[in-house]
Amino acid sequence: MEMHQLTYFLAAAQTQNFRKAAELSLVAQSALSRQIATLEEELGVELFERKKKRVTLTAAGQDFARHVRNALEQLQEGQQELSELRGGHRGTLLLGCIESLASAFLPELFANFHQHYPHVRLKVRVNHTDELITSVEQGEIELGFILDPKLQSELLITKELFRQPLHLLVSIRHPLAQTNKSAVTLERIAHEPFLLLDETSRMGQITQRIFAQRGLRMRPLVEIESVEGLKEMVRQDIGVTLTLPALIRPSQVDHDLVLLPIADLPEEFIFALVYRRVGSISRVAREFINTIARDTHDKFSSVVSS
Repeated sequence: MEMHQLTYFLAAAQTQNFRKAAELSLVAQSALSRQIATLEEELGVELFERKKKRVTLTAAGQDFARHVRNALEQLQEGQQELSELRGGHRGTLLLGCIESLASAFLPELFANFHQHYPHVRLKVRVNHTDELITSVEQGEIELGFILDPKLQSELLITKELFRQPLHLLVSIRHPLAQTNKSAVTLERIAHEPFLLLDETSRMGQITQRIFAQRGLRMRPLVEIESVEGLKEMVRQDIGVTLTLPALIRPSQVDHDLVLLPIADLPEEFIFALVYRRVGSISRVAREFINTIARDTHDKFSSVVSS
């Protein structure tokens, strides 16, 4: 049993299609099919039911997939622990991040990391959550910072960093900003001129879902792709929007913008880090994972409680 066979197996389990699995694994379909057949022969069971172009896991395949995921996660953890014993890292970290985290969260985090690892370079790709997940799966980037990771991938490990509830973001000149940060309700918010990130963004999707679930009609005054453009419109008091505290730079809060808690919205949303379950992850990427796990939880849990 070889590591690449397990990689091919998990890719096929996720996609339920050998051709798509081969594309994710960067290998010819014939080679992937042959290796999975060899794995089945070695195990003495069929892992997949093959129906035309689609394949589905058998009961034995589902059980084996669970063990493979657990084993590879443990291997990944072991590699990270060993990396902590090594110092003096050099190299380039390939990282993906949603736009709002790239401006409000990543600079301070990398500044702290840079103090300990001054020879590490950072290359950042900014994109939406779903596109970042695909980029990590295909090995185009090593790590991805994402929001509200709904998509489950057999090829990736999703590490939760912290959770936060939604807040209402208003200009400091808005009448609601004069209420000593008392909580507002969604029904009250629905009567405000609303600014919305477009539907390709995770925040835009979350906002529309919340209003729809509560039967509240929303007619956005503005729909925009740019996070910074959205925040500037709020600052100019054109309208209000829903956001998460981690997406707003600390220097903006109580200076130009005010975050107000929402009384009838207890749901919290997950910020997570994703990276490949199998394959090579650079030493600097592992160190960066360790830094994030150590620094982010306390920092942002205090933001929520304040």
